[in-house]
Amino acid sequence: MLYIFANYALILLLLFMAVQDFRYRAISWYAFPLLGGAMVLSNRAFNGLEFGLNVLLIVINFGLLTLLLSLRHKKPVNPFSLHIGLGDLLMLVCMALYFPVVNFFIFYLMSLVLISLGAGLRQLFLNRPCTIPLAGLQSLMLICLALSIAISGTAYNSLPWLEKYLP
Repeated sequence: MLYIFANYALILLLLFMAVQDFRYRAISWYAFPLLGGAMVLSNRAFNGLEFGLNVLLIVINFGLLTLLLSLRHKKPVNPFSLHIGLGDLLMLVCMALYFPVVNFFIFYLMSLVLISLGAGLRQLFLNRPCTIPLAGLQSLMLICLALSIAISGTAYNSLPWLEKYLP
C-alpha cells in the first residue's frame, strides 16, 4: 500500500515540479526533499552504495563540465552561475535515489540526448536562443517511466528488466 501511494505521490510531485519549471523557471525548494522521499519509497531495491555511485557520476559530470567551461572561457567558471540551475542538480540527486547505477546512467544520458535534440530543433525552427527547463523536462520523462511501470508492471528502476537484454 505504501509503495502504491509513493508511486502516485511521485507522479504528482514530478508533475508539480514540471509545471513550476516551465512556468516560473524555478522549482520550490520543498519539492526536492519530498521528491527524494517519494523516490526512496518507490524504489523497492534502494541501495546506499548505488546511490553513492550515482552521486559520484554526477560529481564527475559536473567536474568535467566545469573544466570544459573553464577551458573554453580561459578562466575559472562556475557552471551554476549561467549555464545550469541548482534545481537541475537537485533533480539529479533525487533521481540518484531512484535508479541503480546502470539505469541511472542510461536514463540520464537518454534524457540529455532527447532534451538536447528537442532544444536544438526548437532553436532551429524558431531561430532564437532558448533556455532549457532541464529539471521540468526530466520530470516529464520520469512521469512517463513511472506510468509505464504502473501499466506494464516492469520496474525500469531495477536491474532485472535490463539483465534479460544483456549477453
